[in-house]
Amino acid sequence: MENDVDVLIIGAGVVGCAIAARLSLDDVTVAVVERRHDVVDETSKSNTGVADCGWDCEPGTLETELVRRSSPRWEEISERFDAPFRRCGGVCVARTEDDLTRLDQIAASAQSIGVRTTRLTGEEARDRAPCLGDEVVGALHVPDEGVIDSIRLTLGYAELAARNGAHFYLSCPLTGANVTNRHIRDAHTSQRTFSPRFVVNAGGLGADTVSHLLGAEDFQVWPRRGEYLLVDREFGSHIPCVISQVPTATTRGVMIVPSTHGSVLLGPTAEDDTDKNDRSTHWEILEQVRQRCVELVPGLSQAPVIKSFTGLRPASDRTYRVEASSQVDNLVQACGIRSTGVSSSPAVGDYVRDILIDLGLRCRPRSGAIHRIPRRPRPLLEDLSCESSAEAAFGRIVICACEKVTAREIHDAMTSVVPARSVAGIAKRTRATWGRCQGSACLSGVLFIASLYHDGEPWSIPMGEPGATLGVGMASSA
Repeated sequence: MENDVDVLIIGAGVVGCAIAARLSLDDVTVAVVERRHDVVDETSKSNTGVADCGWDCEPGTLETELVRRSSPRWEEISERFDAPFRRCGGVCVARTEDDLTRLDQIAASAQSIGVRTTRLTGEEARDRAPCLGDEVVGALHVPDEGVIDSIRLTLGYAELAARNGAHFYLSCPLTGANVTNRHIRDAHTSQRTFSPRFVVNAGGLGADTVSHLLGAEDFQVWPRRGEYLLVDREFGSHIPCVISQVPTATTRGVMIVPSTHGSVLLGPTAEDDTDKNDRSTHWEILEQVRQRCVELVPGLSQAPVIKSFTGLRPASDRTYRVEASSQVDNLVQACGIRSTGVSSSPAVGDYVRDILIDLGLRCRPRSGAIHRIPRRPRPLLEDLSCESSAEAAFGRIVICACEKVTAREIHDAMTSVVPARSVAGIAKRTRATWGRCQGSACLSGVLFIASLYHDGEPWSIPMGEPGATLGVGMASSA
């Protein structure tokens, strides 16, 4: 099948979806192809959720510029894309005299790019965050740091783009391209062939492969593993802000991050690897994460951990490769965005649009474009006007008790403009199975409701990628 589009975006993580959302406000045709079965299904679904204000970014870099452009917009972005956000602030804590010296350097650097900070003594730091231990001798307070639900944000970007006419092609990896005279004529995927005017490479971990298939720059992307622990919301009220260690030249170190849902994230580690599919966790590494966090917040030694997981962020020989390709005239590279993709995503969308305009894309405001998605209803918490008593009842049947998710919300996830196609997809849209019991009590209900929208039995619903089912079926009658 042949599709002529103005812009073909490869990759449906937070960067690709942010670009799609921004372009969808203009009178251009947009298609997004993604090799996985759902949007926000790789790097963007497993990160800290910190909306960084740039306090630890290097002055003079594109990363810093885009993070700083995005930071003041988070309240507005949160409202437009129905993504929970809190500007809770952060403290970077020192435990040694060397740490204190480094804090002074960080404060001077932050001031040079316009980030507000305040140096605190150890006592002042404990006044602001009483959970901190006695070994903390000082801290840097960063009032503009925040946390956002990065999964809801990415889904919001995708939904806005889709409502404005962008098309998403999932389980649809790029397989090749016809490139002649420095121009991509056709882009071949497993489902369709596109004839795009412009292509944007937002391939994340696979951006190097995408660039190679498009006949563009030769660079390498490798996974940087980050292992996390998730602490139950029972402890969440003890963590008033983002707590971090003094960053080094290569990593911010482990952090203690209060989520927008009340739970607490501990991590991540930073270990370069070669396997882009290995998301296994390791007990000894997770124990090190826990111990480092306990050194900062002693109360964490008794905090209940409900989940562990590994996220892979794309490391490369050059970060923030957001530019027109030097080898293919109608290609924009938007890759190498390792740790601050969420934090810079609003500005990345604007920045890529400007590059495309410089390359010749005509962008006029789309008549009738929507600029915000409808707020996701929580039937249990709001007085909804339902068309019938049956609909009202459906909206108040609780399927996931931990997260108070109703049958109506699962229905909405399965029938949205970018619908869920698996249990993981439902979880990303509703948080069902992601609460304290991690699905022990609600998985059967989630599977049953999902089966009403699938051609198959409840146990055949994919957990994630197609084929990743529960591995059960009808008992033999023999």
